[in-house]
Amino acid sequence: MNSLADLMFGFDSRIRYVAVLDAFGRTVEGGMRPGLSSLEPKEEADKVDVQVALIRGMTEGASEYLGSTNYVILHREKLMLMAFPRKGGKTVLITAEPDFPLERVPTLIEMVESTG
Repeated sequence: MNSLADLMFGFDSRIRYVAVLDAFGRTVEGGMRPGLSSLEPKEEADKVDVQVALIRGMTEGASEYLGSTNYVILHREKLMLMAFPRKGGKTVLITAEPDFPLERVPTLIEMVESTG
């Protein structure tokens, strides 16, 4: 596991998955917390990664007027998904248990930014 994932997993036990995605939604590094399995089949999990990349692309069009996207949070019944756009078209994708507190998101942002 890469250092960003290790850092996030050590930060909060409710974090399930940490990955760096390229502009096409392919995992460049990271993965699932050891000992956990995905809530959905692999094909569906891959679709989620691609959808995150698409969301990033959709938000870039308004950047000229609204500023750049700092992060996107999607809260579902069984999972919280957080996406943090990075340089070079990459996105850090983090999923957590649905009870992950929003108050901890600023610390996640600092951690993502500190790793480049």
